[in-house]
Amino acid sequence: MFGNNEFWWCGLLIFILFVAINIAIVFLGKSPQLSYVIAYCIGAFLLVYKICEYVYWQAIGEHMHFPVEFSALSYFVFGIFTTFRIRKCDCFAAFTAILAGFFYSLSFWVSPDSFVNAGDPPFLFAMAIINHHCLYLGGMLMLVNVRKYEPKKTFYQHFIGIGLMVGYSWLIYAFTDYAAVEGKPLIIKITDGQILQFLFPDSAALAGWQLAVYYICCAVVLLGVIAAFYGLNHIGVKRRRKSGFEDDCFPEKLSEAFTRLRVS
Repeated sequence: MFGNNEFWWCGLLIFILFVAINIAIVFLGKSPQLSYVIAYCIGAFLLVYKICEYVYWQAIGEHMHFPVEFSALSYFVFGIFTTFRIRKCDCFAAFTAILAGFFYSLSFWVSPDSFVNAGDPPFLFAMAIINHHCLYLGGMLMLVNVRKYEPKKTFYQHFIGIGLMVGYSWLIYAFTDYAAVEGKPLIIKITDGQILQFLFPDSAALAGWQLAVYYICCAVVLLGVIAAFYGLNHIGVKRRRKSGFEDDCFPEKLSEAFTRLRVS
């Protein structure tokens, strides 16, 4: 995974960072109050940072530099739903945060050269690493250490949420000059099947059966990821019960979370 890249050591460092984050998540399971406060602060920070970042791009005239990719949208989904404490829909917010953060980290382990050689300024390169892993940390803290999500009541959120995000990206791709300026978004390549050309580079066009199999596999993977999401949540709830905490430790008021943290 690391050895076939010039900058294999960068991939290894990111992998170590990912492992350290998960160890911290397990350790923080002993304090749901602290877990919530950290997740809330991460959501607020990412929301403010990303708003400032995109305002800056608009101010300097890069008008096509705005969120279109799944991970870019995930910052706002997690930031808004966590900061404004939209409890009924924060299940999907945690899901997008974990998904975006995990796949960014995984991609970095597999192909660190593509990240290092992308030519991003050092500050943006460092902030991309920090922000994606903060996204993962915040989502996992909510999933494993704080919230209880009931599949029957929240399962639909994932399909509606992903549908809206993909639909938005397709509208931007179809009706603006975004692709001409920034390149074809990865989320579009995934949904139209062009990503398969990485596996079949010699194919001028993909056969219908290849696309059919691809979409079936995507559906199976998505369902598996959603099942794993609820499985991790169930494990977190069981751990809290054994430690004497409530199944769902979402505070009724934000001030209550900080007060409990101070008292404990």
